[in-house]
Amino acid sequence: MNAKPAPGVTESQPAMALDYAERWLRDGLAVLRPALSVLQVTADMSAALAKLDALRQQGIRATPTHLLVQATARALAGNPRLHQLVAGTRRVRPGRIDIGLSVGGETFVAPVLVIEDADRKDIVEIAAETERRLPEVRGADRRMLAALRRWGWLLPFGWQRRAVLRALFRSPGFRRRGAGTFQVSTVAGDWALTSTFATAGVLTGGQVWSRVVAIDGQPAVRPVMILTLSCDHGVWNGSDSARFLAAVKQALET
Repeated sequence: MNAKPAPGVTESQPAMALDYAERWLRDGLAVLRPALSVLQVTADMSAALAKLDALRQQGIRATPTHLLVQATARALAGNPRLHQLVAGTRRVRPGRIDIGLSVGGETFVAPVLVIEDADRKDIVEIAAETERRLPEVRGADRRMLAALRRWGWLLPFGWQRRAVLRALFRSPGFRRRGAGTFQVSTVAGDWALTSTFATAGVLTGGQVWSRVVAIDGQPAVRPVMILTLSCDHGVWNGSDSARFLAAVKQALET
């Protein structure tokens, strides 16, 4: 006689093998596992929201994400020693700041929209480029996943895939094409901790909320965004991280 599951308990579904696209992505995350350092600051978004309101009155659909991309790029431009890629045993200081913006995709690894020369673009240009290229980036991600599902079996063992990926990630050009020279992401919550992936770090901006903060020693309600920097401790030290976050915070607040 077969036993029935207890009330409120559902029977588990049959185990399913990961497809080859998922296996390649998981192996990529396994290869990209640097020493992680995390730092947070809170930015007053009053000036930023006022700027966005002015843009929206002109019919420009800019968001805090676009402001964060620009602030990050300008912080790197103002601190050129921090703008670097370490791939294998080589350190590269790119002459152009390309911000990789994570966008929603179909898997646990989000596709990245690379905005080239982001420090030289204003908010209007960044917002327009993001909207224009979003379908293109998601389409490219779907095609890559389809190709991995079709041909990924050619390297059936994890150690083979990881060897190929290690060789690819030793190339600064490969890293830059896939993720830019620094990555930015936003989340629908206060903050999020993430892997650093292919660049020196990932700056994650939380949702803008009204909070009570101290202004000149007095409580005041202000819209704020928590900025979380997840960086490769083998590239940046603690002082570098603090300097970068202070520059981003200043760019957003002024």
